[in-house]
Amino acid sequence: MSAFSIVTDTSCDMPAAVAEKMGITAVPLKVLLAGKEFDAKLSSLSIGSESFYDVLRRGVSVKTASPSIDDYIRYFKKQLDRGRDVLYIGFSTALSGAFNVSLIAAQELEEEYPDRKIICVDSLCGSMGLSMLIYHCVTKQQEGAAIEEVRDYAENLKHNICHWFTPSDLNFLKRGGRISAAAAAVGSVMNIKPVLKTDVDGKLKVVYKARGRRLAIAKLVEQMNEHYYPDGNDTVFITHADCAEDADLLARSITKNYGISNVMISEIGPALGAHCGPDTLALFYLGSQDIITSAIK
Repeated sequence: MSAFSIVTDTSCDMPAAVAEKMGITAVPLKVLLAGKEFDAKLSSLSIGSESFYDVLRRGVSVKTASPSIDDYIRYFKKQLDRGRDVLYIGFSTALSGAFNVSLIAAQELEEEYPDRKIICVDSLCGSMGLSMLIYHCVTKQQEGAAIEEVRDYAENLKHNICHWFTPSDLNFLKRGGRISAAAAAVGSVMNIKPVLKTDVDGKLKVVYKARGRRLAIAKLVEQMNEHYYPDGNDTVFITHADCAEDADLLARSITKNYGISNVMISEIGPALGAHCGPDTLALFYLGSQDIITSAIK
């Protein structure tokens, strides 16, 4: 059985120290600001000398882009040259074109490395939902599973990764085409804080419209009554966009309501932060993916 490495991209928002400990390599997505391109690395929230979220709060337009084919080839080759196969678990195709670029890179490398395997899995996940999937796949790998077994495990498990989040500024959802300009304007005036989830196809769906931040956070906790089931390890992941106090509040509420003590908290990186905006709060856990939607018009 050949050794293999699990590779992902920096949309996973995994803390760099955790990725290093698990032996995970992350291909950086790109951040475009004022005509300059930056690598969105793990645990890197600075652009030059300024905080990334301070840049967004100043109203500066920030765009993102997928890694290039050459980027993927370079990162894959590092593992292939070590005599290791590659299992790439990438950002949802419903939210980014990055995964399709990885497929092209894998095809180009197949001729150069005919004895190695390069397998790509569309996670249908993002942020720490992707990290949660990788976390469980690494556990499976450490138990001695072959690359094909871990691939199949990932393909099945990804449908049970629940993604819930609430943004603070509706204008970022408007820019991303998630809600209309009119809905953003009305919602801002009425202090509406939508609660969204990622559905079984990896797309974002508005589920609840809470009046105020505290109610939105309470809704994140409340909906777990219907969707959460214990995974044996009772691990829950939380990410935030420069709102650590809210993340701590959410973690305490999860612990109080469900007795879960193993909560991993990280910050949302630039690759996703540019689209969800400052003060976004997200929750990830294993559970059912029942679809409940009430679209904002």
